[in-house]
Amino acid sequence: MLFRKRTIKNRYKKHQKEAEKLVDNPKKLESLLTKIIPKTASNKKGLAGIWDDFLLLISLTKSWYNGEYRQISKKSMVMVIAGFLYFLSPIDLIPDFIFGLGILDDAIVLKFLISNLTKELEQYKQWKKIHDYDSDSPL
Repeated sequence: MLFRKRTIKNRYKKHQKEAEKLVDNPKKLESLLTKIIPKTASNKKGLAGIWDDFLLLISLTKSWYNGEYRQISKKSMVMVIAGFLYFLSPIDLIPDFIFGLGILDDAIVLKFLISNLTKELEQYKQWKKIHDYDSDSPL
């Protein structure tokens, strides 16, 4: 593996304090997602392996800040937001301006995040089906 799990974890943990401030602030979370969506759409190819789960994370965050879905712990939501902040940061392990490689570390961080939230994502997916949110696209 190009990057060690520990290194990646430490890199996005630096965003944890900011994420803790954002988790209970719907307007700032909405603003964060507004910034994520264009970067997500323009990097679909680099996120191909995690595309569906990443979109599910975005949808989960929307449902969280709208107050519709709260069956995920605040700690897990802080992890999601910290991952989003890492994703948005232009200067990270591999700076975004390095064409073709800049998205690589972001994708690894997001994959790490998704792998740690598999159970929560499955529960949210089931909740969406029950509440008829299948057609709700975050992009």
